[in-house]
Amino acid sequence: MADAGLLALDSLNAVVPAAVYLALVRRVRRGGGEWPAARTAVFIAAVALAAVATSSAADDAARRSLAWHMTGQMTLLLLVPPGIVAGRPLVLLGRALGRRTSLTPARAVAWIAFVGIQWAVHVPALLAFALRQPAAYGIMHWLLVAAGIAFVAQAGAGRLHPLALALYVAAAMPTTDAIGLWLLLDPHVVYPHYAGPGALGDQQAAGAIMFGAGNVLLVAAAWIAGRYLWEGVSPPSGPDRGGTSPRDTPGRRSPAGAGR
Repeated sequence: MADAGLLALDSLNAVVPAAVYLALVRRVRRGGGEWPAARTAVFIAAVALAAVATSSAADDAARRSLAWHMTGQMTLLLLVPPGIVAGRPLVLLGRALGRRTSLTPARAVAWIAFVGIQWAVHVPALLAFALRQPAAYGIMHWLLVAAGIAFVAQAGAGRLHPLALALYVAAAMPTTDAIGLWLLLDPHVVYPHYAGPGALGDQQAAGAIMFGAGNVLLVAAAWIAGRYLWEGVSPPSGPDRGGTSPRDTPGRRSPAGAGR
């Protein structure tokens, strides 16, 4: 079990980025600008969650159990990045410095990074190496976060038609589900590090966690497409405009900024 010193050190993973973020917020507000409190709250919540998922206590649990390992990975890949992106840290930095700061990766790069990191960290030889080398295990953590941020930032950039965006998100699901099904259905222990009593059940639990995480992507894609289609076919709220639909209304934009 991690001692107090290690836990204090782990907390720096949340304290340092949160302190920098709050200092930038203060600078913006002292200069007469505004910054939504909701963005601050969601960013701090995200870095706190990342600190918990990468803590020494979480690492100890992940080295004993593949299910805990998978829980940490999915947290870093799917839960932490949306909070960080929603916090708009680069926009905040740009406002604090008085210049425009933007960094959105290319769409193909973001998608390949998101899918590729999942396959890479589940190659048995690579995972075995990471479990033996604490530095490699730590790098794996932050690669998951970086890939998730790239994917979410591209999805939220508003550059894709909503139906194309739904396809972009849904196309990443088969990778997560495939790995989950592999762990669920393989009758042998895939990773020798986790061999021992109850290893197969632990592996199946890990597969179920990853399969469930993949379905989160499917739900997100369905919500994006469903919202667009609903808004496109629902009748206007005002008086009849001669048969025009909301999609034909001048100046109307799609949910993800289509037609900009």
